[in-house]
This record gives sequence, C-alpha cells and structure tokens, in this order.
Amino acid sequence: MKAPSLIALLGSALLAFDAPLVPSRAQGAAPQSPAAREVSAEARADALRADPRSLPRAQSGAWAQWTPQSPPPDAVRASFASGVRAYQEGDYAAALAELQSVLRTAPDHPGALYQGAAAYFRLRRYGDCAVLAERFLEAAPSEVGATQVLGHAYYTLGEYERALAHYGRVVAAAPTSVEAWRGLGLSRLRLGDASGALAALDKTLELRPQHSDALVWRAQALIDLERPTEALESALRGRDLAPFEPRAWFVLGELFAALERPEDAAAARARFVELSRIDQQVRAQEALLLSDPRAVDPRVRLVRLHTAAGDGESARENLARLERLLPASFDVGLLALEAHTALGDHAAAEAVVAEFEKRFEKEPAAWAAIEGYWRSRGDEDRMRRAADRRKALGVGER
Repeated sequence: MKAPSLIALLGSALLAFDAPLVPSRAQGAAPQSPAAREVSAEARADALRADPRSLPRAQSGAWAQWTPQSPPPDAVRASFASGVRAYQEGDYAAALAELQSVLRTAPDHPGALYQGAAAYFRLRRYGDCAVLAERFLEAAPSEVGATQVLGHAYYTLGEYERALAHYGRVVAAAPTSVEAWRGLGLSRLRLGDASGALAALDKTLELRPQHSDALVWRAQALIDLERPTEALESALRGRDLAPFEPRAWFVLGELFAALERPEDAAAARARFVELSRIDQQVRAQEALLLSDPRAVDPRVRLVRLHTAAGDGESARENLARLERLLPASFDVGLLALEAHTALGDHAAAEAVVAEFEKRFEKEPAAWAAIEGYWRSRGDEDRMRRAADRRKALGVGER
C-alpha cells in the first residue's frame, strides 16, 4: 500500500510548532518577577512595527561570560522582568515592547534575545524569530541545546534543510530535547527520508511516550514505508491522546480506506472535515488575541468553538481566562452554564446554578437560565421552582 503523503495533501498549515518552554533557562530570576507593567497601546504598536534587524549590536564577545543564571544588568532589570512576565501572561506585544527596550539599552543581551525570539514565534512572525534566535546563538554559542525554537522557525518557513541541520546541532548538545527530536523527524519526513523520520520520532516517543503529535507523524512515516498495520496502531494512539486534533483523523481516514474499511474511513474523514473547519475558526480567534490578549469577544467565540468540537479542556481553559478578565460576570456565568451543559459536565453546570442562586438571586434572567438548565435535564420540580422565582421577580430579561 502506498497512501498519499499527508504532508503533500495538507501542506504546511498544520505544521506549526509550539514555542518551547526553554526560555525559562534564559530568564535568571524571571519566575519571581513582579507583575508585568502596563504597556501603552502606542508602545505595543511601535514594538510590532519595529524591525528586529535594526536593533543595535554589541561588540563581539560582549556577553562571553553570560550564563542562563546571570541576572540582567541593573539598568534593564525592571524592563526585562516585565517583558518576561508579559510573555508568561500571553501578552506578546507588550513583551516585545519591554524586551526591545532592554536590547536598545543592553545590545544583544542573550536573555532578551531568546525571550524576544520566543515572543516572535508566538506571534507567528517566524522570520523575525529566526533573526533574534540567530543573534542569541552568536552571543551565547554554548547554549545551542536550548535553541530548538530556531529549528522550529526554519521549519515553519519551509527551510527544511536548515531546520534539519539545526535540529541535529540541538540534539547533539541536548539529547533529551523532545521537541528537537520531533522537529528532526518532521524535517526528515519533509525531505523524503521516512526511515530517518521514523527513527527520530521513535526517539521522541522514548522521551515522551504520550506525545500525541509524534504518534500521528510516526503513523505517516509508517504509511510512507508501506507498513499500514503499525501505522494504524500509532495513529489510533495519537487520536486517543488528542481526539480534537484534525490531523489524526485525516491519517485514519487514509488508513481505513487503504485497509478496505469504508465505513470507518467515511466516519474518520467526516470528523476530519468537521474539526478542520472548527480549527480554522479557532486559529482566526487566536490570531486576534495575539495583539490583544485581553479581548473578550474572541475568547467567548473560542469557548463556543471548543464546546462545539467537544473539547472540554480547551473550553474550560478559555472560560477560566474570561473569569479572570471579568470576575463575577453574569454573562460569563451564562456562557459557562451553556458550555458545561453542552459538554455534559453536569457537576460544573450545577456549580454555576448554585452560584447564580447565591449571587444573582434577584435577577429574573438568572432564574430564567436556571429554569432552562433544569428543563434540559428533565427535572420538572426544580424547573417549576425556578420558573416561579422568575415570575415573582418579573418576567423581563436582562
């Protein structure tokens, strides 16, 4: 069996990497940094417009004594700490504003270069990410093992040979770098080396057996090697670990078709189409949040999109963010009740109901929502009690 290559069929749109967690190595005392300072809209816009290639350069060897544990210079300590905290909070434009300030005052400070590269990656500005990651390597060449983000940038830009070479350097310096091994495997797959890809992905899974993405790409390598039975096992494991990711469903559709299981193939392909549609909408909302992480409307849409996919974990994560943005909000509570009900999480839904009864006991709209919830559960007694309470307060809605 020689199934069509997933890479050829889906292109690079599905190949985005998460930026690594390694930036903490370049932060010194960052985990204890204070809350990020408020950064003005003008400063954010200026940071996003700035070309990182224009940042001043340090003299060669200026940071030769730097290590990941080195504190930043006193003159930039506050800006650096604020930039790190903004990054940790997902406010990448604010992070760049602070980190660019550091780099203008302390040119080529390695920690700021690394954190800035990670921020650019999160903003999907992969060329700019590569610029700062390359400068980080020039300033701190002994830290190559921490720079899988540079391989990720090359890979996402379609520079697969450069990505392959850089991932090779990373794993040579840091043999337990899970994401570098995965990147190595995907780069080899892109370059037509299915056997080499399989070996790298097997190493990824040796280091992290529950790596769902590596399992799915391992299945693709096995398809290319005409080993469909093993590919199916790997794809199923990947799907079970991340059932809301479209990629596994596509691979399963191809495998079931090749193994002459037409009903399973049709079901997998239908699920792939459904999840791909939702994933495109999710990415659009996430793109809006990149420039304004405090925006409410995209976050509300994300809750509804993840709920539609059945992805309770992601829906709850976005609800938690909304609750931090808008504490004690009735509208967020309504959204939570809607999502928990749709997901069948009745313990969470009933917790919202209890909160409504306590916090919004004089709101007709709250009792209308409670009435609707108990109606959906078929609990006529509780439904009637809520309806009576709503009518006693007045029929009007918020």
